[in-house]
Amino acid sequence: MNLSRRLQAITVIASLILSASVLTFRGGQDFDLVASANPATPGSSDTDRTAMFERARGKRAQADAVATASATCDSCSASASAVQVIYVNKAKKRTADNVANAWSSCSNCRATSVSVQVIVVRPGATVTARNRAFAVNAACSGCTTSAVAVQIVVVTSKHRAFSRHGRQQLEAMARELEAQLSAGSKAARLTAAKSSGLTDIEALVRKELKPTSLKPQLTVKTG
Repeated sequence: MNLSRRLQAITVIASLILSASVLTFRGGQDFDLVASANPATPGSSDTDRTAMFERARGKRAQADAVATASATCDSCSASASAVQVIYVNKAKKRTADNVANAWSSCSNCRATSVSVQVIVVRPGATVTARNRAFAVNAACSGCTTSAVAVQIVVVTSKHRAFSRHGRQQLEAMARELEAQLSAGSKAARLTAAKSSGLTDIEALVRKELKPTSLKPQLTVKTG
């Protein structure tokens, strides 16, 4: 490879690395993430999946994650998943809100939502955190709803962060849980939420971040 091509290659690689870095870690204090699925015509489906991995560098940090799925047409399906990981460094005020919503009002339709939020803080830090899920069937015939909210507040003594593979695994777990909730009986969906929704995700967090402590929360609603 001649010098010109080598420089071009280096420039391309540097640009990719910089783009990945900017997309993955952006400083700030307000972090909002929303996944929303809303099919519009009978027999159709809509899926929305989104993820955020960022560092909070301000004096306060507020993280909000929402996954909402709404099925209001016959034989349609809505599925939404959100994965949010926020690393909080020196913020004095820290708040986190995680919500999963699922709504069905139709015949033979399905709405599924999964929201996973991980807040990483230093020892001695406190976080005001809320974790909620809502699942409602209204005027339905043969419809199902599933909403799962997983929130983990992690305390780590070092500058630990998810590896690239770890981030991919976390997103894959959310998708897998989403798929498991989209089929099966109510009992099966509850079992999937407790296993894939909390146990597996918590195990991944422990492996990736080596926390000194963590506070996991799981909220599940099915209809």
